[in-house]
Amino acid sequence: MSVWMHVRAAAVGGAAVAAAWAVVALAAPAQQPIPTPMPSLKFKIAPYFPNVPGAGEVKTASATQEGEKLPPIDTTIQDENVEPAQFKQPAGRQPAGTPPRAPASGPRQDVTDPPYPIVTIRVRVPADMVPGDDIKYVITVQNVSTADAHSVTVRNPLAAEVESVQKADPEPDKMLSVPAKQVVWALGTLKGGASKTLTLVLRHKANVTELKNLAYVKYEYGEAVTTKIAKPTIKVSKTAPKQTVQDEAFTVRVQIENTGKVAADHVRVVENLPASAQVEAVTAGGRKTPEKDGQQWEWGITKLQPGERKVIEYRVTAREAKAVLATTSIGGDRLVADRPAEVRTEVLVPGLELKLTGPPTSGPVKAGESAKYEITVRNTGTLPSTNVKVTGTLPADCKPTMKTDGGQVFRDSIVWKVPRLEPGEAQSFRFAIKANTPGRRVVVASASDARGIKAEQTVPTLFEGVAALVWETDFDTHTVQVSRKGMFTVKVKNHGGEAARNVRLQLDVPDEVTVVQMTPKTPINGSTLVFTTESIPAYGEETYTITFEGKKADQAWFKIRMTADCLGDRPMQTEKMVEVIGKPR
Repeated sequence: MSVWMHVRAAAVGGAAVAAAWAVVALAAPAQQPIPTPMPSLKFKIAPYFPNVPGAGEVKTASATQEGEKLPPIDTTIQDENVEPAQFKQPAGRQPAGTPPRAPASGPRQDVTDPPYPIVTIRVRVPADMVPGDDIKYVITVQNVSTADAHSVTVRNPLAAEVESVQKADPEPDKMLSVPAKQVVWALGTLKGGASKTLTLVLRHKANVTELKNLAYVKYEYGEAVTTKIAKPTIKVSKTAPKQTVQDEAFTVRVQIENTGKVAADHVRVVENLPASAQVEAVTAGGRKTPEKDGQQWEWGITKLQPGERKVIEYRVTAREAKAVLATTSIGGDRLVADRPAEVRTEVLVPGLELKLTGPPTSGPVKAGESAKYEITVRNTGTLPSTNVKVTGTLPADCKPTMKTDGGQVFRDSIVWKVPRLEPGEAQSFRFAIKANTPGRRVVVASASDARGIKAEQTVPTLFEGVAALVWETDFDTHTVQVSRKGMFTVKVKNHGGEAARNVRLQLDVPDEVTVVQMTPKTPINGSTLVFTTESIPAYGEETYTITFEGKKADQAWFKIRMTADCLGDRPMQTEKMVEVIGKPR
């Protein structure tokens, strides 16, 4: 007894179909009962690919012996571009942002297929019969696997020695059966572990000494696989501060995520920003492209795997008091891009304004009276000012006679502190001082906050009965070419009601210039000029001029110092600079 099985695999409409035929050849004079051990099997595996040259070559495998198992079908996917997806045990989705694992070295892991059916056919018939008697065949079809077998068909061709079919139970399929040629049963689906018994009674022709009968079983087993066709989907999210301060840098963070099921190739991330923003790329690879209105930066991502995230960062410094609008657009080949993402950062500007008012400058403060002052501090910016410190100075030989609550009196100043000053908000502080001696006093008011923003104003006050000297210093030009001349003028005014006596003006000439002429004339002692005036009348003035020539290209600093009886031990000092430039070539 021999068995022949043929397996054909065909890819049709995304389904793999395996059809198995088991053929049993029985000899009429065989002994009864037929031994129960399974017969030896011989397989021929023939891959079937329609319209493919060279397809259909048959390879023969070695026959198995009784008790041996059939070798498993090799389902290893050899194509590296194909990811095994069907019947795969879920391994759990990787957390978002986890980089894809590197492919393991060696062969790829096999796909675990569902169980497949195995259907056997056994035919039992007497080994010997008396001529003229009908021969009864008992055909048993059994599914020895746990998987269902579909479209099970048993076909029994009729040999030439058969005269007629006396009985077939159950009734054969009339559409498939052909009288005098074959009997076919269509059994439909045979569940795993189920069996079906068929009975066929044949009558042989006269003078037949041996009748051979063949029974075949055929069934279908398929695997359906599905491939979803979809473009990768790119999602964009970005973060940036809602507010910033002018000329202070802030960071913009853009996150690109592939929420699709397939990899995205050649993703372009484009950032559009206003021209007033200074941009510095933190993430490498960013390049600036010219734009008519504003500026554009672009980063490229070669490949973004499903579930993978990339972060792009850059720093922005707002140089103008304008809101910074950063827009992100995504481009690339064969992908679904998220809508443009925008973040808007308002640019706040700090600002402090200070105003100091004091006694009228039209006349001096009468002896014995207090000079009254008011300091008004206003936040002129759009950013709250914190830890604002407001200071009013106390000139020498003066003492405070009144102050607004909260002010702390120190040796030479009164200080108020404001924890927070909102944009547009203003606060005022008042104080008064009295001079023990007549003369000119200068009160300085200043304000500063935690960011270092400062404002300052001075108010001179003349207390009756003293001379009050002030001066004005100026150059006729702020740049002088080498070998060219310039003029430096000092005007000394007496705003007091008493003459200023023993006025002495000392001027140190820098090495970068040479003195050509001075008015009034005075001797030069090295690089020092000293102008001496016996007195400057009340409300009078004296003018001193120096004509110089540029000698060496550099910054030339003139140091001026003035003493007088009314100034006591507190001389007036200042420095003024003129730029000496080289000759043009």
